[in-house]
Amino acid sequence: MKKHRFIGDFDLTKNEVEIANSEQVRQIRTVLRLEMGEKIILSDGKGAEAEGTLTSLSKSKVTVKIQRVEKVGEKSRIVNLYLAILKKENFELAVQKAVECGVGTITPIITDRTIKTGLNIERLQKIIFETCEQSGRSMAPDLFETFPFEEAINSQAEHKIIFHLGEGVKDFNPDTKAQTVNIFVGPEGGFTDKEIMLAQEHGYIPASLGPLTLRGETAAIVATYRAVYGV
Repeated sequence: MKKHRFIGDFDLTKNEVEIANSEQVRQIRTVLRLEMGEKIILSDGKGAEAEGTLTSLSKSKVTVKIQRVEKVGEKSRIVNLYLAILKKENFELAVQKAVECGVGTITPIITDRTIKTGLNIERLQKIIFETCEQSGRSMAPDLFETFPFEEAINSQAEHKIIFHLGEGVKDFNPDTKAQTVNIFVGPEGGFTDKEIMLAQEHGYIPASLGPLTLRGETAAIVATYRAVYGV
C-alpha cells in the first residue's frame, strides 16, 4: 500500500512529530481521509526521511509517532537551472516539472528580452514542496532570489551550458562526468547575441535542444531532464 509523503520543517530526531500546517492537516484528514494507525512518510526536505504512524488527528494538528529515520541520497550531479522569468503561469509550470526531473537549484533571471519580472515566491516554494511530495524527492531544491543575467552568468560549475537557437550551434551533449552543471534557459524570444557573447566569455557553451523552436517552459523541462540524467 502506498505511503503518502509530506515535506516540512520537521524535527525527525523526536519520537513524535506534530504536523500543524493547515493545508497538510486538511490533506491528511479531509482529502486522503487517513485514519489513526496508518503509516506516512515525513521528510525534512534536506535528505532525511522518517516512517511514522498517525496517533492523533484533530482539525488543527496531526501527531505522528516515528518508527524509522534514514538519510536518502539523491543523484550526485547537481544541476542548477537559471531560467528567465516567463509570462503568466509558464514559469510555475517550468519550476514544477524541473523539480520532478531532479533539478538541484532554481534561479530566476532577468534578461534583455524578459517581459514579466514579478514572481510569487511563496507560491513557488509551495509548488516545489508539493512536487517533492508527489514525486518522492527527499531533498527540496533551493529557490534563489532573482538575478540580472549579467550577474547570474558569473556563477561557477564544472559544465556550463546556455541554450540558443543561433546558426552553427551544436546539439546539447551533456558531460556525464561533471558533478555540477549550470544551464541557462532564456525567455520568449531567446537570448540576445550580446548575452550569448557574454556567456561565452564566462566559459558557457551555446547548445541547442534540436531544430524546433521550443517554448521557454518546454526548453527548461527538456534541458533539466537531459542535464540531470546525462542523456
